[in-house]
Amino acid sequence: MHEVESALKSMEGYILLIKGAPGTGKTTFAVTLLERLCNGDSKGVYISTRIDPTALYKQFPGLEERIPVKNVIDATQSEFSEAESQVLYEDMPSFLRGVYSVVAEEDVTILILDSWDAVSFQVVTENQGVEKLETSMLDIARKTKTHLILITEYTGEKRMDYLVDGILRLEKEQVEDRIVRKVFIDKMRGFQVPRNNYPFTLEGGRFTHFVTTASGLGSGRHKASKKEEYLTRENYSTGIEDLDAIIGGYPRGGFVLLELMDDSISQSYRPVLYHTISDFMLNNHGVIFMPEDGSYSSSVKKLLLDYVGAQVLDRNLRMPTSSESESEDPCLFHVGVDIESVSECLDMHFEIYKKLKKPVLHVIGLTRLNIYAEDDIRKMLSGVVSWVRTTEDVLIGVLKPSAKLKNEIRELADVHLRFIPINGTLNVYGVKPHTVIYNISPLPLRVGAAGEGKEKEEEYHQLKLTPLV
Repeated sequence: MHEVESALKSMEGYILLIKGAPGTGKTTFAVTLLERLCNGDSKGVYISTRIDPTALYKQFPGLEERIPVKNVIDATQSEFSEAESQVLYEDMPSFLRGVYSVVAEEDVTILILDSWDAVSFQVVTENQGVEKLETSMLDIARKTKTHLILITEYTGEKRMDYLVDGILRLEKEQVEDRIVRKVFIDKMRGFQVPRNNYPFTLEGGRFTHFVTTASGLGSGRHKASKKEEYLTRENYSTGIEDLDAIIGGYPRGGFVLLELMDDSISQSYRPVLYHTISDFMLNNHGVIFMPEDGSYSSSVKKLLLDYVGAQVLDRNLRMPTSSESESEDPCLFHVGVDIESVSECLDMHFEIYKKLKKPVLHVIGLTRLNIYAEDDIRKMLSGVVSWVRTTEDVLIGVLKPSAKLKNEIRELADVHLRFIPINGTLNVYGVKPHTVIYNISPLPLRVGAAGEGKEKEEEYHQLKLTPLV
């Protein structure tokens, strides 16, 4: 985390308390931090009172290559330890001497103690209370200018909270029976904290927190998918490589539901949809897009120009407009404001569809149908979904909280993805098929080779989906 790393790099003897219930990722955070900070002239030591180094390396495959054995010290007090380094102690003075010798003799800059609870339990007596242990440990850290990171499983407030410089609190919760992890910055003395919490994952045995906000996914040129690499003949690409790998693409003849669980992400999810639309068009398929209520087709077209060229749009994209002047645009077709029935709307849609003479991606913002009676909407959607299943087309419906018939629409879907905000970030999970929650972040721009008619290499935008585990 930037805030933590900045504090440890710019100050001396900074003391950080990592709090969290068992299983929230405290050890993984500590190991990841040690790995990131202890390079070059910095030397970090991890003292474990819970598991010996052998077990730690088994828990984190590949860790031995990143953090040398000599930097992991066994403080479990096991008589059968095979560790290269140990801290042996019987009481508080012997423990403090052991820690001091490690810090002073090895010229340590960062010391991680996992866990503070175990040490307190083992060395604190009636005569030598926990306050003396806390004061002595902090004194060692500040006098030797060693950063001290203490890991504890208590999540409440204690005296130690007022003594340390920083406090991170890790939590794990469930959303629709899926894991969500969050880290809270409760205290960071000497530093401004613009955001006090982040979602994170332990994917790959490493702590990774997500900083890109839902509105920061960006946009850019889309590179057409190579279907033969990761799709079956029954599916179209979603336009996002990671999403294709997770759900296998969108089925031909299928109804795909993109459900937005909060109005705050009604704009932020768009890069996901626009990559799908772009991939269809770049593969010379048609797209008929009826944007959600409140969106103007001309504005949507301008946004799509970030992903594909104007010629591709003019050839393959069709969207309705109520403006007669805008209907001169080859992408836009005029829809009169006097259309009062669903059947008239469908007739216009199918008229445009027949002119495209190719497989089509139909995209409907379902709030656009709110002006019609529920019975008409029900009949229309049921008929359209049944018809699409007889074709090579795909129907995508965008479901906002204000849409009518939400439960019935969910039942119709062949693929159902839910988008949720978590601490300001955008995330998605599959209802059909069932998946874990994935954070959505932008990948660094990829450079593609110059093609026909292009004088220079082109940068391509793509999204990364990381599981929250």
